[in-house]
Amino acid sequence: MVKILASKLRDVELITDTGVRLGWVYDLSFDEETGDLLVIVAEPDEDLDTSEFVTDHEGLLLIPVSAVRSIGEVIIIDSNKLAVKSKLRGIRHH
Repeated sequence: MVKILASKLRDVELITDTGVRLGWVYDLSFDEETGDLLVIVAEPDEDLDTSEFVTDHEGLLLIPVSAVRSIGEVIIIDSNKLAVKSKLRGIRHH
């Protein structure tokens, strides 16, 4: 298993496997009890219509870690697992 420092993920671009530019990593959200990584909090791309995406109260995208396909120079997100409002409710970022 390759280890990646969280600090190295800041400002890494998030792109779906279909080529949609989602935005850039802003923060990470963990479960306080288990320590599990739950969500990538992302600053949305200025051209992205965020109305169908799950966002926090500041308008930041909440990308479930289960949707991450790969991490490298960019983070590739599986568009079929991407949380959109019509498919998923209840992910919260504190």
